[in-house]
Amino acid sequence: MPVYRCYECSNVLCNDCCINHDKLTDTEYHTFQSTNDKMLLNNKFEVSNRINDMKALPGGLLVIALFNRDKLLTYSVSDKQRNEISVGGLTNSIAMLDRNTVVVMLTRDYDVANSIAIVDIRQKQVIQHVDVTLDLPPYSYIPMFYTDDQLYISSYSVITVMDMSGTIDREIDLGFEPRDMCYDTKAARIYCIDYSEKKLICIDRDGNTIFTFTDPGLTNPKRLTIDNEGYVLILCHEDYNVQNIKVYRISPDGKSGEVIITGKLSESKRMRSSSICFHEESDEVVIGIYSCVYTYKKK
Repeated sequence: MPVYRCYECSNVLCNDCCINHDKLTDTEYHTFQSTNDKMLLNNKFEVSNRINDMKALPGGLLVIALFNRDKLLTYSVSDKQRNEISVGGLTNSIAMLDRNTVVVMLTRDYDVANSIAIVDIRQKQVIQHVDVTLDLPPYSYIPMFYTDDQLYISSYSVITVMDMSGTIDREIDLGFEPRDMCYDTKAARIYCIDYSEKKLICIDRDGNTIFTFTDPGLTNPKRLTIDNEGYVLILCHEDYNVQNIKVYRISPDGKSGEVIITGKLSESKRMRSSSICFHEESDEVVIGIYSCVYTYKKK
């Protein structure tokens, strides 16, 4: 009975055939997923370095922050065109301001965040640089989001809320250090991954807990995003080297969850760096693993 689908070969394979297929030298870069998945891999492409963060803008445009690069990469899903935008610092994380504008956390010396750049993606230029004087962790990715003219930036176990001039408004004490976080604008909720406890925590904008979600299958939760229906999508690494991944889809009330995407990646992609975002117009899930981007559509 077929259990796996090879994206590159467009073949459906049983478990034994999948194992034999994986041993062939000319198929070491092939990608497999379960035939039971609710979303299928429909596109895959490489970028020049490991992916720190990604966001999907209207019109089928992906904006990508790469490790140790002072330029943002944009990629058009429709015509496959790529462009680079110089931002004046090493790119770390991205938050969407509107349909055409993003804010980018910038670092120096690889691990010290010192400013943000407000970037007009369509005009391919930086509108403004703003100094950031926060005690930020030395990570290649610092979670942040934008809403109501304010940036919410994760800093250890605190979310710092600041305006776009860099002035700090307040701090939200979480009591845990989020691995990632995102914001549901319709429900006005913040979703955070508590990696140490392997759970999803939903809070309001004052830090009050609305619900927590745990599940034995929620192994190594790394990144998260929200789909069109308000469901939370969590990208999990099933092993330390990220050869196997899965995406959990958790209901907006936190009462149920299911796996909608699985993936067995090639040897070359066994790296810990990953990212996930959702493209609202095309209803696609976009996953970045090291230097490769995978897009998934509903069956």
